[in-house]
Amino acid sequence: MILRRIIEHVRKQEWTAIGIDFLIVVIGVFVATQVSNWNEEREAAIRREQVIALLIADLRDGQGAQAAFERNIDAGIAHWQEAFDAGTLTPPYFLRIDGSDTAPRTWETLQRMGLDRTLDPVTLFDLGFYYSELDGVGVKYIRYVTFVENEVLPYLDRDPSFFYTADRTALKSEYAANVERLRDFGRETTRLRIWSACLVYRLEARRTFEQSCRRANYRLPGMPEPEATP
Repeated sequence: MILRRIIEHVRKQEWTAIGIDFLIVVIGVFVATQVSNWNEEREAAIRREQVIALLIADLRDGQGAQAAFERNIDAGIAHWQEAFDAGTLTPPYFLRIDGSDTAPRTWETLQRMGLDRTLDPVTLFDLGFYYSELDGVGVKYIRYVTFVENEVLPYLDRDPSFFYTADRTALKSEYAANVERLRDFGRETTRLRIWSACLVYRLEARRTFEQSCRRANYRLPGMPEPEATP
């Protein structure tokens, strides 16, 4: 309709009317573009909030599992050591968990959702590094579990001295090494839990930090003191 009006005004050489029509067209295009941009920004903001909420929920869930691992490892090894010091031979303590031996592939899922368009580069690096380390520690745990399933569980019905040296003064080297692997897993789990708390703080702060959590020794500016293992 506006085009027909412009053509009619050109025929009649009504230049003022032509200018008004042109201004109406320009304003209409500008308003439509602004509305489209606002909608895109709003959708991007909603998407960012959803991604951040999912990340925080996953990190907090991980912290709960990590804290449980720490408690069980510390208590289990301490109980075994107490019995051994008292002269009682028991099978070496081993950790077994319900469900999968590895963490969910959250990071891969978020990357497929276009994570790089919602977070700043340093935060992306920090999160990517954390989830890579989480996978690596999971691989170490699988090696530990494989030994337990092949070399410990089949012999639990034997005399516990089976797991000890001939003089019964220590675990056989392979079993002592596997207990040490478990201690390493506990230490790595503690590090991941502290790192995860730093990442949650980064995401909830809603501002950028120049350093990654790892480079800042897991303590970003303004971050409260880390909690002890529950």
